[in-house]
Amino acid sequence: MGVWAKRKLFVIPAVAAVVFGAIATGHATAAAEPVATAVNQAQLDPVPPLVCEGKAQLSAVVLTETGVTTIGETGVMWNPLTFATVDVDGPAGAADTDQLVVTFTGEADLTGQPNLLAAAVDAMQVRVLVDGAVQPPGAVNFTTDAGQSDALEVCAIVTGPGPHTVEVEWRLVDVGANNMLTGTLDSWSLHVERND
Repeated sequence: MGVWAKRKLFVIPAVAAVVFGAIATGHATAAAEPVATAVNQAQLDPVPPLVCEGKAQLSAVVLTETGVTTIGETGVMWNPLTFATVDVDGPAGAADTDQLVVTFTGEADLTGQPNLLAAAVDAMQVRVLVDGAVQPPGAVNFTTDAGQSDALEVCAIVTGPGPHTVEVEWRLVDVGANNMLTGTLDSWSLHVERND
């Protein structure tokens, strides 16, 4: 057997080991990717969503306002949105519960803000309360500019016959406390659905 034949015997197993090693490493890396993805997702979304479960619809109330309501800056104080209050019945039993699904929509306009491209901008915020308690997700920026339609939906579980009061509040947030903001809400609708 010549030198070349001896080298072939050595080279062929060495090449095979490299090829099989690359394949095995590729499979191990592929198997590790879902774990890394799951860990990254857990870091991005550490809080699970709230569950608010109901059954058959029992009633619905819809308020619609076509007039313009205007607000000026009030610091950190919240203001009730005029006419955006609904009283709904609850379940008959004192310990029984019902689900309320509340949707607020409207056309919002905020004027007086200087720069819409800044990271922290002035905003009109809206929140929904049920029986005086702010419902998740809490205050949301309804608009940061002129002429925008937006929506907010919340879900609440109420206990006992009621009445249970649903209301919408709003305010203007002047981040730098350096502008004269004016906000208007127009063509808004408040929809309250009561489910078993």
